Amino acid sequence: MIIKATCQNLTKLKNQISLLSEDQYVKPMEVLNNSTIGMHVRHVLEFYQCLIASKNSKILNYDLRSRDISIETRIKVCLAQIETILQVVCEEKGDFQITLEADYCESEEKECISLQTTYFRELLYNIEHAVHHMAIIKIGMKALGIEGIDDNFGVAASTIRNQKICAQ
Repeated sequence: MIIKATCQNLTKLKNQISLLSEDQYVKPMEVLNNSTIGMHVRHVLEFYQCLIASKNSKILNYDLRSRDISIETRIKVCLAQIETILQVVCEEKGDFQITLEADYCESEEKECISLQTTYFRELLYNIEHAVHHMAIIKIGMKALGIEGIDDNFGVAASTIRNQKICAQ
């Protein structure tokens, strides 16, 4: 179920990004605090890339993402990255232990913490993280006047289920 939900989520992201022109993808918007849709997409995809990289090393550190500017400035690169992530994630069948490393210190001093997690737990985190950014992306798309935005884009699965129950 976690793999299926991840793949559905990434496919939603791919489909919505496909509605944008290159100019719309890279346009800084006041409603996004002068960030771009591309910046938010890159951020989401790089979290998945970090998780995928942890399959070999068994160490996960989201702070060490590559911050690849081409993902945030070129839709074709972004869509290719989504396809690559989909291939890798959708092929994985088993869960495994990972050491999560993080540093929440705002100064230059490193205060790394580490704790045990699992691949599936981090996939869940990435789904929630992606939905949060997809909601922000949706705000930007609406501000640009994009037509055909999926009503459920950027909405948590639990909210979608609740809305269906309330509509009955």
